[in-house]
Amino acid sequence: MKKISFILFAAFSMALVTFSSCGKYEEGPGLSLSSKKSRVVNTWVIEKVISNGQDETALFLLFLGDHSFEFKRDDTYEFLASGERETGTWSFDSDKDHLELMETGTTTKYVQKILRLTAKEMWLVEDDGTDKIEIHYKPK
Repeated sequence: MKKISFILFAAFSMALVTFSSCGKYEEGPGLSLSSKKSRVVNTWVIEKVISNGQDETALFLLFLGDHSFEFKRDDTYEFLASGERETGTWSFDSDKDHLELMETGTTTKYVQKILRLTAKEMWLVEDDGTDKIEIHYKPK
C-alpha cells in the first residue's frame, strides 16, 4: 500500500511541475480550464500602464477619463474614453499569443502581445522597437 501511495504521489508531483512550467503566456497562468477567448470576453478598465519602464498610469487615466474596453463574444470590441467611442473587430494571431484589433473603417491591425490572461487580469504589451507600453487591465 505504501508503494502505491508513493507512486501516486510521485506521478502527481511530476504532473504538477510539468503543467506549472508550460504556460502559454510569460506571466501566466500556467494552466487554465477556461478558453482564451472566454478569458478575453469581458469589459475591462486600465489598472496600470508602464511606458518604457516608467509608471504612467496616472497620466493615461487623466487623458482617458471614464473609460472601458469591451471585448464581445462575436469578435467585436467597443472602446469608450473621454466621451469618444471606437468600435472594431478583435482576434488572436495564429499562435494565440497576440491580440489583434482592427478599428471599423480601417485596414490597419493594432497588435499587442499577451503577457498574462486570466478571468481577472489581462496584461498586454506593444513594443515597436522604440517605445514599449505595457497595459494591465482588470474587469470593470
